[in-house]
Amino acid sequence: MQFTDRWALPELFLSAVRKLTATEYLATARIPGEHPYYTDRVPGPERSAGIDPLLLLECCRQAGPYGGREFSGIEPGGRFLIESLELALPGIRTAGRTQGAADLALAVTAQGRPGTGAARRMTYAFDMTLPAGRLGTAALRVRHVSRELYDGLRPARARKAVARPGAPVLPCTPVAPHLVGRTRPDNVVLTRVAVEGGRAKALLRLPADNPALFDAGYDHVPAMVLLEAARQLALCTAAETYGALPALTTVAGLDLRCHRFVEPHLPVTVRLSAYATAERPAGLGDGLPQLRSFRAVFEQSGTAVAEGRLHLTTAGPEARPRRAETRRPVALAAVHAPGAEGEPS
Repeated sequence: MQFTDRWALPELFLSAVRKLTATEYLATARIPGEHPYYTDRVPGPERSAGIDPLLLLECCRQAGPYGGREFSGIEPGGRFLIESLELALPGIRTAGRTQGAADLALAVTAQGRPGTGAARRMTYAFDMTLPAGRLGTAALRVRHVSRELYDGLRPARARKAVARPGAPVLPCTPVAPHLVGRTRPDNVVLTRVAVEGGRAKALLRLPADNPALFDAGYDHVPAMVLLEAARQLALCTAAETYGALPALTTVAGLDLRCHRFVEPHLPVTVRLSAYATAERPAGLGDGLPQLRSFRAVFEQSGTAVAEGRLHLTTAGPEARPRRAETRRPVALAAVHAPGAEGEPS
Protein backbone atom coordinates (compact mmCIF):
# COMPACT_ATOMS: atom_id res chain seq x y z
CA MET A 1 0.00 0.00 0.00
CA GLN A 2 1.27 3.43 -0.87
CA PHE A 3 0.66 6.41 1.43
CA THR A 4 2.02 4.57 4.49
CA ASP A 5 5.53 5.01 5.91
CA ARG A 6 6.20 1.27 5.99
CA TRP A 7 8.61 -0.22 3.48
CA ALA A 8 9.11 -3.80 4.69
CA LEU A 9 6.15 -5.94 3.64
CA PRO A 10 6.07 -7.97 6.91
CA GLU A 11 5.47 -4.69 8.76
CA LEU A 12 2.55 -3.61 6.56
CA PHE A 13 -0.74 -4.78 8.11
CA LEU A 14 -3.27 -2.53 6.38
CA SER A 15 -5.06 -4.56 3.69
CA ALA A 16 -8.11 -2.53 2.57
CA VAL A 17 -9.67 0.93 2.96
CA ARG A 18 -13.16 2.00 1.85
CA LYS A 19 -14.54 5.54 2.02
CA LEU A 20 -17.99 6.05 3.55
CA THR A 21 -18.42 9.82 3.90
CA ALA A 22 -16.25 12.92 3.70
CA THR A 23 -14.91 12.19 7.20
CA GLU A 24 -15.49 8.46 7.71
CA TYR A 25 -13.99 5.33 6.24
CA LEU A 26 -13.59 1.64 7.00
CA ALA A 27 -10.22 -0.07 7.09
CA THR A 28 -9.13 -3.68 7.48
CA ALA A 29 -5.80 -4.80 8.88
CA ARG A 30 -4.47 -8.34 8.80
CA ILE A 31 -3.26 -9.49 12.21
CA PRO A 32 -0.42 -12.00 11.65
CA GLY A 33 -0.44 -15.35 13.42
CA GLU A 34 3.34 -15.16 13.91
CA HIS A 35 5.63 -12.15 13.98
CA PRO A 36 9.18 -11.83 15.36
CA TYR A 37 8.26 -8.72 17.35
CA TYR A 38 4.51 -8.59 17.98
CA THR A 39 4.08 -12.25 18.96
CA ASP A 40 7.32 -12.48 20.94
CA ARG A 41 6.22 -12.92 24.55
CA VAL A 42 7.25 -15.02 27.52
CA PRO A 43 5.25 -18.28 27.65
CA GLY A 44 2.20 -18.28 29.87
CA PRO A 45 -1.23 -19.89 30.25
CA GLU A 46 -3.36 -19.82 27.10
CA ARG A 47 -5.86 -17.49 28.80
CA SER A 48 -3.16 -14.84 29.08
CA ALA A 49 -2.15 -14.95 25.41
CA GLY A 50 -3.71 -12.76 22.79
CA ILE A 51 -3.10 -9.88 20.45
CA ASP A 52 -0.39 -7.37 21.26
CA PRO A 53 -2.06 -4.01 22.08
CA LEU A 54 0.78 -2.14 20.37
CA LEU A 55 0.09 -4.12 17.20
CA LEU A 56 -3.48 -2.79 17.32
CA LEU A 57 -2.11 0.72 17.71
CA GLU A 58 0.29 0.18 14.81
CA CYS A 59 -2.67 -0.86 12.62
CA CYS A 60 -4.37 2.41 13.56
CA ARG A 61 -1.15 4.31 12.87
CA GLN A 62 -1.13 2.89 9.35
CA ALA A 63 -4.86 3.25 8.64
CA GLY A 64 -5.32 6.83 9.85
CA PRO A 65 -2.71 8.70 7.80
CA TYR A 66 -3.39 6.45 4.81
CA GLY A 67 -7.00 7.62 4.78
CA GLY A 68 -5.91 11.22 5.32
CA ARG A 69 -3.72 11.08 2.25
CA GLU A 70 -6.21 9.12 0.16
CA PHE A 71 -9.40 11.00 1.05
CA SER A 72 -8.56 14.30 2.77
CA GLY A 73 -6.14 15.93 0.37
CA ILE A 74 -3.03 15.39 2.50
CA GLU A 75 0.17 15.56 0.44
CA PRO A 76 1.11 11.93 -0.41
CA GLY A 77 4.87 12.44 -0.25
CA GLY A 78 4.98 14.26 3.08
CA ARG A 79 5.70 13.12 6.62
CA PHE A 80 3.36 12.75 9.55
CA LEU A 81 4.34 13.48 13.13
CA ILE A 82 2.42 12.02 16.06
CA GLU A 83 1.62 14.73 18.59
CA SER A 84 -0.46 12.54 20.92
CA LEU A 85 -2.25 9.21 20.99
CA GLU A 86 -4.68 7.27 23.14
CA LEU A 87 -5.71 3.64 23.42
CA ALA A 88 -8.52 2.07 25.49
CA LEU A 89 -9.12 -1.69 25.20
CA PRO A 90 -11.94 -2.92 27.47
CA GLY A 91 -12.17 -6.03 25.25
CA ILE A 92 -8.49 -7.02 25.34
CA ARG A 93 -9.20 -9.93 27.72
CA THR A 94 -12.17 -11.22 25.70
CA ALA A 95 -12.07 -10.38 21.99
CA GLY A 96 -8.33 -9.80 22.20
CA ARG A 97 -7.63 -13.43 23.11
CA THR A 98 -7.98 -14.37 19.44
CA GLN A 99 -5.26 -16.83 18.44
CA GLY A 100 -3.64 -16.97 15.01
CA ALA A 101 -4.22 -14.69 12.04
CA ALA A 102 -7.34 -12.51 12.05
CA ASP A 103 -8.82 -9.48 10.33
CA LEU A 104 -9.10 -6.32 12.41
CA ALA A 105 -11.96 -4.01 11.38
CA LEU A 106 -11.35 -0.30 11.96
CA ALA A 107 -14.12 2.30 11.75
CA VAL A 108 -12.22 5.57 11.28
CA THR A 109 -13.33 9.17 11.65
CA ALA A 110 -10.92 11.83 10.38
CA GLN A 111 -11.26 15.45 11.46
CA GLY A 112 -8.93 18.12 10.12
CA ARG A 113 -8.02 21.61 11.23
CA PRO A 114 -7.62 24.39 8.69
CA GLY A 115 -4.16 24.44 7.17
CA THR A 116 -2.17 24.65 3.98
CA GLY A 117 -1.22 21.81 1.70
CA ALA A 118 2.23 21.82 3.31
CA ALA A 119 1.06 21.59 6.94
CA ARG A 120 -2.17 20.28 8.41
CA ARG A 121 -3.25 18.82 11.72
CA MET A 122 -5.59 15.83 11.73
CA THR A 123 -7.30 13.79 14.44
CA TYR A 124 -8.07 10.16 13.66
CA ALA A 125 -10.51 8.26 15.89
CA PHE A 126 -10.83 4.47 15.64
CA ASP A 127 -13.31 1.87 16.80
CA MET A 128 -11.71 -1.60 16.67
CA THR A 129 -13.47 -4.96 16.22
CA LEU A 130 -12.26 -8.53 15.73
CA PRO A 131 -14.38 -11.55 14.74
CA ALA A 132 -14.49 -12.42 18.47
CA GLY A 133 -15.95 -9.04 19.41
CA ARG A 134 -15.26 -5.36 20.00
CA LEU A 135 -11.83 -4.41 21.37
CA GLY A 136 -12.11 -0.69 22.09
CA THR A 137 -11.00 2.67 20.75
CA ALA A 138 -7.90 4.62 19.78
CA ALA A 139 -7.12 8.19 18.74
CA LEU A 140 -4.17 9.78 16.97
CA ARG A 141 -3.45 13.49 16.73
CA VAL A 142 -1.09 13.96 13.82
CA ARG A 143 0.66 16.85 12.12
CA HIS A 144 1.09 16.24 8.38
CA VAL A 145 3.93 18.25 6.84
CA SER A 146 5.50 18.39 3.40
CA ARG A 147 9.02 17.10 2.92
CA GLU A 148 10.27 20.64 2.41
CA LEU A 149 8.68 21.86 5.64
CA TYR A 150 9.96 18.82 7.53
CA ASP A 151 13.49 19.51 6.33
CA GLY A 152 13.10 23.05 7.66
CA LEU A 153 12.03 21.72 11.07
CA ARG A 154 15.10 19.52 11.35
CA PRO A 155 18.66 20.81 11.00
CA ALA A 156 20.85 19.11 8.42
CA ARG A 157 22.83 17.29 11.13
CA ALA A 158 19.67 15.87 12.67
CA ARG A 159 18.27 14.75 9.31
CA LYS A 160 21.07 12.23 8.87
CA ALA A 161 19.28 8.97 9.64
CA VAL A 162 21.05 7.59 12.70
CA ALA A 163 18.56 4.74 13.15
CA ARG A 164 18.07 2.82 9.92
CA PRO A 165 17.17 -0.75 8.90
CA GLY A 166 20.11 -3.10 8.95
CA ALA A 167 22.19 -0.83 11.19
CA PRO A 168 23.84 -2.43 14.22
CA VAL A 169 22.35 -1.89 17.66
CA LEU A 170 24.06 1.08 19.27
CA PRO A 171 26.41 -0.20 21.99
CA CYS A 172 24.63 -1.05 25.24
CA THR A 173 23.56 -4.13 27.15
CA PRO A 174 19.83 -4.96 27.13
CA VAL A 175 17.97 -6.01 30.24
CA ALA A 176 17.18 -9.74 30.33
CA PRO A 177 14.22 -10.27 27.93
CA HIS A 178 12.03 -12.29 30.32
CA LEU A 179 11.94 -9.35 32.76
CA VAL A 180 10.13 -7.24 30.14
CA GLY A 181 7.87 -9.97 28.78
CA ARG A 182 10.09 -10.89 25.82
CA THR A 183 12.16 -13.90 24.75
CA ARG A 184 14.42 -12.19 22.19
CA PRO A 185 17.10 -9.63 23.15
CA ASP A 186 16.63 -7.79 19.84
CA ASN A 187 13.12 -6.83 20.98
CA VAL A 188 14.35 -5.23 24.23
CA VAL A 189 14.51 -1.41 24.26
CA LEU A 190 15.75 -0.86 27.84
CA THR A 191 19.09 -0.99 29.59
CA ARG A 192 20.25 -0.20 33.14
CA VAL A 193 16.85 -0.76 34.72
CA ALA A 194 16.36 -0.10 38.44
CA VAL A 195 13.09 -0.52 40.37
CA GLU A 196 12.27 0.71 43.88
CA GLY A 197 8.86 0.71 45.58
CA GLY A 198 6.65 1.42 42.59
CA ARG A 199 9.16 3.67 40.85
CA ALA A 200 11.57 2.76 38.09
CA LYS A 201 14.28 4.26 35.95
CA ALA A 202 16.02 3.02 32.81
CA LEU A 203 17.91 4.18 29.75
CA LEU A 204 16.47 3.78 26.29
CA ARG A 205 18.12 1.26 24.00
CA LEU A 206 17.64 1.58 20.24
CA PRO A 207 17.69 -1.74 18.35
CA ALA A 208 18.03 -0.04 14.96
CA ASP A 209 18.32 -3.41 13.22
CA ASN A 210 14.80 -4.38 14.36
CA PRO A 211 12.55 -3.83 11.28
CA ALA A 212 9.35 -3.70 13.36
CA LEU A 213 10.67 -0.57 15.07
CA PHE A 214 12.94 0.87 12.38
CA ASP A 215 11.96 -0.33 8.90
CA ALA A 216 12.92 3.03 7.38
CA GLY A 217 15.61 5.58 8.17
CA TYR A 218 14.70 7.76 11.17
CA ASP A 219 16.28 11.02 12.26
CA HIS A 220 14.33 10.85 15.53
CA VAL A 221 13.05 8.18 17.90
CA PRO A 222 9.53 7.12 16.79
CA ALA A 223 6.62 7.35 19.22
CA MET A 224 6.05 3.58 18.96
CA VAL A 225 9.55 2.95 20.32
CA LEU A 226 8.81 5.23 23.28
CA LEU A 227 5.60 3.30 23.96
CA GLU A 228 7.44 0.00 23.85
CA ALA A 229 9.96 1.33 26.35
CA ALA A 230 7.18 2.51 28.67
CA ARG A 231 5.42 -0.84 28.41
CA GLN A 232 8.58 -2.80 29.17
CA LEU A 233 9.41 -0.65 32.17
CA ALA A 234 5.82 -0.93 33.43
CA LEU A 235 5.98 -4.73 33.19
CA CYS A 236 9.22 -4.71 35.19
CA THR A 237 7.74 -2.44 37.82
CA ALA A 238 4.45 -4.37 38.10
CA ALA A 239 6.34 -7.64 38.57
CA GLU A 240 8.76 -6.26 41.18
CA THR A 241 6.18 -4.18 43.08
CA TYR A 242 2.99 -6.24 42.87
CA GLY A 243 4.17 -9.71 41.84
CA ALA A 244 2.28 -9.38 38.53
CA LEU A 245 3.95 -11.81 36.13
CA PRO A 246 4.70 -10.40 32.64
CA ALA A 247 3.25 -13.56 31.08
CA LEU A 248 -0.13 -12.74 32.67
CA THR A 249 -0.05 -8.98 32.21
CA THR A 250 -0.95 -6.83 29.22
CA VAL A 251 -1.68 -3.21 28.35
CA ALA A 252 -5.36 -2.26 28.62
CA GLY A 253 -4.98 1.45 27.94
CA LEU A 254 -2.42 4.17 27.43
CA ASP A 255 -1.83 7.72 26.29
CA LEU A 256 1.26 9.57 25.12
CA ARG A 257 2.04 13.22 24.45
CA CYS A 258 5.12 14.10 22.40
CA HIS A 259 6.57 17.52 23.20
CA ARG A 260 9.54 17.61 20.85
CA PHE A 261 11.74 15.45 18.64
CA VAL A 262 13.64 12.75 20.56
CA GLU A 263 17.16 12.65 19.15
CA PRO A 264 18.55 9.15 18.55
CA HIS A 265 22.18 10.14 19.15
CA LEU A 266 21.62 11.43 22.71
CA PRO A 267 20.80 9.36 25.85
CA VAL A 268 17.14 9.13 26.87
CA THR A 269 16.11 8.43 30.47
CA VAL A 270 12.77 6.71 31.07
CA ARG A 271 11.13 7.27 34.47
CA LEU A 272 8.03 5.44 35.64
CA SER A 273 5.89 5.66 38.78
CA ALA A 274 2.82 3.73 39.88
CA TYR A 275 -0.19 5.77 40.95
CA ALA A 276 -3.63 5.03 42.38
CA THR A 277 -6.82 6.25 40.71
CA ALA A 278 -10.09 6.98 42.50
CA GLU A 279 -12.03 5.73 39.47
CA ARG A 280 -11.31 3.40 36.61
CA PRO A 281 -9.55 5.12 33.69
CA ALA A 282 -11.98 6.35 31.05
CA GLY A 283 -13.07 3.80 28.50
CA LEU A 284 -11.86 0.68 30.30
CA GLY A 285 -15.09 -0.37 32.03
CA ASP A 286 -15.32 -2.80 34.94
CA GLY A 287 -14.44 -6.13 33.31
CA LEU A 288 -10.63 -5.95 33.42
CA PRO A 289 -8.94 -7.72 36.37
CA GLN A 290 -6.18 -6.27 38.53
CA LEU A 291 -5.89 -2.92 36.78
CA ARG A 292 -2.81 -0.87 37.71
CA SER A 293 -1.74 2.55 36.44
CA PHE A 294 1.66 4.11 35.80
CA ARG A 295 2.99 7.49 34.70
CA ALA A 296 5.96 7.61 32.32
CA VAL A 297 8.27 10.50 31.49
CA PHE A 298 11.02 10.54 28.86
CA GLU A 299 13.89 12.94 29.51
CA GLN A 300 16.67 14.04 27.20
CA SER A 301 19.29 16.68 27.95
CA GLY A 302 17.44 17.56 31.16
CA THR A 303 14.10 18.19 29.42
CA ALA A 304 10.87 16.15 29.32
CA VAL A 305 10.48 15.28 25.64
CA ALA A 306 7.41 13.03 26.04
CA GLU A 307 5.12 11.78 28.79
CA GLY A 308 2.14 9.51 29.20
CA ARG A 309 0.24 6.91 31.21
CA LEU A 310 -0.19 3.15 30.98
CA HIS A 311 -2.85 0.89 32.46
CA LEU A 312 -1.97 -2.79 32.88
CA THR A 313 -4.33 -5.68 33.55
CA THR A 314 -3.20 -8.99 35.04
CA ALA A 315 -5.07 -12.27 34.58
CA GLY A 316 -5.04 -15.22 36.97
CA PRO A 317 -4.89 -15.27 40.79
CA GLU A 318 -4.76 -11.95 42.60
CA ALA A 319 -1.16 -10.75 42.64
CA ARG A 320 0.00 -9.62 46.07
CA PRO A 321 2.24 -6.60 46.71
CA ARG A 322 5.74 -7.56 47.77
CA ARG A 323 6.61 -7.08 51.43
CA ALA A 324 7.77 -3.57 52.28
CA GLU A 325 11.17 -4.70 53.54
CA THR A 326 11.97 -6.24 50.16
CA ARG A 327 11.22 -3.04 48.26
CA ARG A 328 14.82 -1.93 48.04
CA PRO A 329 16.38 -0.68 44.81
CA VAL A 330 16.69 -3.58 42.40
CA ALA A 331 18.97 -3.43 39.38
CA LEU A 332 17.45 -5.89 36.93
CA ALA A 333 19.66 -8.42 35.20
CA ALA A 334 21.09 -7.68 31.79
CA VAL A 335 21.85 -9.84 28.79
CA HIS A 336 25.56 -9.86 28.09
CA ALA A 337 26.22 -10.02 24.39
CA PRO A 338 29.66 -10.01 22.78
CA GLY A 339 30.82 -6.45 22.24
CA ALA A 340 27.85 -4.94 24.14
CA GLU A 341 29.66 -2.24 26.07
CA GLY A 342 29.59 1.49 26.51
CA GLU A 343 26.87 4.09 26.88
CA PRO A 344 23.44 3.69 25.29
CA SER A 345 22.08 6.23 22.85
